[in-house]
Amino acid sequence: MVTVNRQKSEVSSAPAKYHEPVQGTVFHGDGREEALLKHLQSLPDLSPESTAKLPLQERSQRVLNAIHEFGKGENRYLMSVGDTKGRQVESLVREKKPKLILELGTYVGYSGISFARHLLEIHPNSTYPGSWTEDITEDRAGYISLEKSEVYATTARGGFELAGVDKVIKVLVGSSTPNIKTLREKLNMPRPLKFDMVFLDHLKPLYTIDIKVLEEEGLVGPGTTLVADNVVKPGNPAYLSWVRATPAQKRQSLAAPRLTAQPPVTPNPAVEDWETAFCHGPIDETRWAPDEAEGFTAEGDPNLIYTSEMLDGWDPYTGEKDACEVSVCTGRD
Repeated sequence: MVTVNRQKSEVSSAPAKYHEPVQGTVFHGDGREEALLKHLQSLPDLSPESTAKLPLQERSQRVLNAIHEFGKGENRYLMSVGDTKGRQVESLVREKKPKLILELGTYVGYSGISFARHLLEIHPNSTYPGSWTEDITEDRAGYISLEKSEVYATTARGGFELAGVDKVIKVLVGSSTPNIKTLREKLNMPRPLKFDMVFLDHLKPLYTIDIKVLEEEGLVGPGTTLVADNVVKPGNPAYLSWVRATPAQKRQSLAAPRLTAQPPVTPNPAVEDWETAFCHGPIDETRWAPDEAEGFTAEGDPNLIYTSEMLDGWDPYTGEKDACEVSVCTGRD
């Protein structure tokens, strides 16, 4: 049986509420992302003259604080991990000391700045993405982020530069699933090189298919830590089912006849049932690839074993309960 642990949040109360729940409303892609970049570039405290002599952590924190403050404004909600969950993931980065991190969903760059800034301190002598070649394998470090929107990628790159982490991060624009299939070629990343950590924060229906493709490509495996945001709000039963199921359960599901229609989506459980939910399903939902996967299908590697824990937190602007699922691949059955 795959163990599902629970870890209480380091923060004992919800953050201040700045927005009502935004699901079902326009909450991105309406110009707020371009406005954010212009705002950041206009702030004197973020100018190269003001930050040149600051330690990286202080310089990058200024940018994170500015992004968060911008998101408090009317019609400026930002889809960012925020700091109640983000600080816990940062602690995980410092603990696990990953060299290679993959992010699915750059958005405006908040999580990229938050997590990638630790790589330079943990691995100061490593070779970062701009200098990668096939000959350099042992000492690679870097934060690879996949983003579908060129607009969001441009905003994020601007923030990365202001924060001083642009050397560490490489953003690839395009749909996530096709991008994952060609990652080794695009990154000069020969086998058996894989990612030490993957942060999922893109379109929720793509979580499962994209993890399966990563498994098939050998880009995740024993030793990889997966961190999936928004597993409570809006929730992701299919993804939780895949990482919490045993190899036997996954193999049994994959042996079933191919689905010809999308199965009903399992609703989120009651709060008191989170600790035991999804360890026995809805595993069959993981066999359906959404339209956004652009025709790609994948069975994944059902023999991989994950041990999971949930890091409790909140949406940084609405105060709604949320969490990240942290799944460590401990081996192969």
